[in-house]
Amino acid sequence: MQNKKTLIGRNVVYILTFLFTLHVTPATYIESSFLGQFVSTTNVGFIFTIASIVSIFAFLYVRPTLRRFGNYKTFTTVLAIELAALICMATSSIGWVVLGAFIIGHTMRNLAFFHLDLFLEELSSDQETGSIRGVYLTIINISFILGPLIAGFILTDGDYWKIFALSSVLLIPVFYILMRYMHTFKDPEYKDLKIEYTAKSVFKNKNMYSVFAINSLLRFFYAWMIIYAPIYLIQHVGFSVSETTFMIGLALVAFILLQTPLGYIADKILGEKEFLIGGFIILALSTASLSFITSTNFWVWTGMLFVTRIGASVVEVMSEAYFFKNIDSSDLNVIGFFRMLRPFVYTVAPLLASLLLLFIEIRFLFLILGAIILYGLRYSLILKDTR
Repeated sequence: MQNKKTLIGRNVVYILTFLFTLHVTPATYIESSFLGQFVSTTNVGFIFTIASIVSIFAFLYVRPTLRRFGNYKTFTTVLAIELAALICMATSSIGWVVLGAFIIGHTMRNLAFFHLDLFLEELSSDQETGSIRGVYLTIINISFILGPLIAGFILTDGDYWKIFALSSVLLIPVFYILMRYMHTFKDPEYKDLKIEYTAKSVFKNKNMYSVFAINSLLRFFYAWMIIYAPIYLIQHVGFSVSETTFMIGLALVAFILLQTPLGYIADKILGEKEFLIGGFIILALSTASLSFITSTNFWVWTGMLFVTRIGASVVEVMSEAYFFKNIDSSDLNVIGFFRMLRPFVYTVAPLLASLLLLFIEIRFLFLILGAIILYGLRYSLILKDTR
């Protein structure tokens, strides 16, 4: 039985997560098109790669900062830098200023989700990890639905500044709730481990290595879809920016419908392994099929994107539940290494895609992505289930 203070703290983290993610998501699926105003389609991937490399270095230095200032103060600083970056993106038309602000903002967002992880993990118990992570991910994905839909309503072609201005405003309640309720947060003792040691320990543990590989493949899917699906749908299929954001927002409903009940089932009935196998099959086949859709019908594309998100939602909640059942909040380096997967994959994925685009049509990126995702079956099959 969780005490009242823990439950209240967890609910505050849920609210913070919702509001922070809501400030992020209006821009998520238009960033690649926005950057395309300043660089070519091929070079958009390189900008994401640079931003991800900077994020990796930020993760490497976050531990001593946390040990000195704590999670609350560090997170507050991260949010302040993020706000400054958004203001620059909303107000400037100078290429190098916008690109620099994007890189800084991208880095701060990566760090922010890591700080939210630390808050939530300290307020969680292993017996409820699947359910807690299911709720946490559902909250994130509600924002991922609302964000593109909001963008679709307010965005007309070329008015990207409106999205970044909105994101800046949406960050204000995050500051308020953080300062009002989390200033008394008691940090755990963050273990003083080197990242090299952490990596070796992960690679030596078959199950932990497998869940890292599974999460990396999922992040690879997200990287290509976030960057290249909007470009393909807008520039090649012929949908407007508004239609594309609506389409993606509707597809993300799959996360809302599935992740909370699946997290509960993983805790109480089946465990994660069986779901991971099925999720990867759905994700790989549906993603590969995108390369062969010739229709320009809004609902055909929405339906197929929805199916890809069914697979992604299953893989996401199961990999998160499995990981957090096997660590606690004091395992700062392990959590940090796990969250470093996103910027690391965002370094490799767009770089690979940019090179492939020199030789293939953009639509075949989805076929290649499906083949890459299918490799997740190998790691799912060797994973030792928790039930």
